[in-house]
Amino acid sequence: SPNDVISTDDQVPEASVTEKGSDKLLAKKQTLIGCVWASAQYTTRGNAKADNSTSARLLEWLTYHLYVVNMDHIYVYDNSGANTDLFSLANVTGLFPRDKVTRIDWPFRVCNNNIPAHWNTGERSSQYSAEASCRLRFGPYTEFLASFDTDEYLTPMGKWTDLRQWLTEGVKPETNILSFWSTKASANYDVMQPYWDGKECGANERDAKCVNQRPDALFLETYNCDINPLPKPDWADRAKKQIYRPSYVLNHYVHYSTVNKGTVMLHSEAMKKKLHWNRWYSESEPSERRVDDLLEATMAHTKSTLPQETYQYKQKCHKDYEPKNQWDKCRVGFAQPLDWKDGDNDFRTTDNFKYNCYMNRRLVEEFIPKLRKALEQFQNRDIL
Repeated sequence: SPNDVISTDDQVPEASVTEKGSDKLLAKKQTLIGCVWASAQYTTRGNAKADNSTSARLLEWLTYHLYVVNMDHIYVYDNSGANTDLFSLANVTGLFPRDKVTRIDWPFRVCNNNIPAHWNTGERSSQYSAEASCRLRFGPYTEFLASFDTDEYLTPMGKWTDLRQWLTEGVKPETNILSFWSTKASANYDVMQPYWDGKECGANERDAKCVNQRPDALFLETYNCDINPLPKPDWADRAKKQIYRPSYVLNHYVHYSTVNKGTVMLHSEAMKKKLHWNRWYSESEPSERRVDDLLEATMAHTKSTLPQETYQYKQKCHKDYEPKNQWDKCRVGFAQPLDWKDGDNDFRTTDNFKYNCYMNRRLVEEFIPKLRKALEQFQNRDIL
């Protein structure tokens, strides 16, 4: 594929060439690039669940961020080679122009895939090094960089219609790091279908005790059903993701900007610039701040819900069900209607399932229809 970068030699975007014998940059810097580490097949933390939905997810995710919310370029660090010799993400990345998507073959294994609570905590070294590589290699050619996953969607809010417009016109020059709070969404029952497996999920359609995503439903559409209304709660900062200026952030680690120019500023340098200097440095506003979920942008976390996780949803999602403990709860989303108002029922009168999640109106009315339209160019293309 022309989008592939097989070697680990640095690749400079074609628009960022320099004049012969001169350091003058010919082309304008890009505004926002994305970095993503992904694999055609993988297992979730603890090797608990196998997932092979990445190709379908990546097609939708790239289309959304490039053609709907207007990112400049996305670098896909393809980790498929660490898990299989049979598949890669090249069949997806090859569908996009070279000036929009670059695939980097990244077949490096993680140290271990344990859950965070394990005594030997999971260490996704391959992901961490991919993020560092993307920042070092491609960061010099963009004003802002976002490193996030294929189940995370950034959505402009308020008066903004795309991400570049917001970053260019709505973010002050002194702001270097923008944080998106993160909460896991539920799978919306309205775009689900009965699921049976001959085991706990039932023997046939009539006996189905589980549900899964309909084939015609988009991932963003299915998981536009957040457990909390906007703005996201304060506790959601624990899994935040960030857009940042790579010219300021010198090292970034998944959720945090760990080293930046403020961190490494010497006392003598601060004194010359007449700045306050503290040996216990901590980033603060306006340099690092939270993104306003209602007026700037927000992030949807569309992590997959497997059919087996929805087992017995008919009982557990009923308005009268009383959970036995904190883990005994409904794993399917029943979205509160967009026109719901105080005093209306807190459950669906058609089947007595209780409302337990909230849709983003902007996604429903504007961005999901645009995404469907943008995906039409890939119809009848076999990507799996």
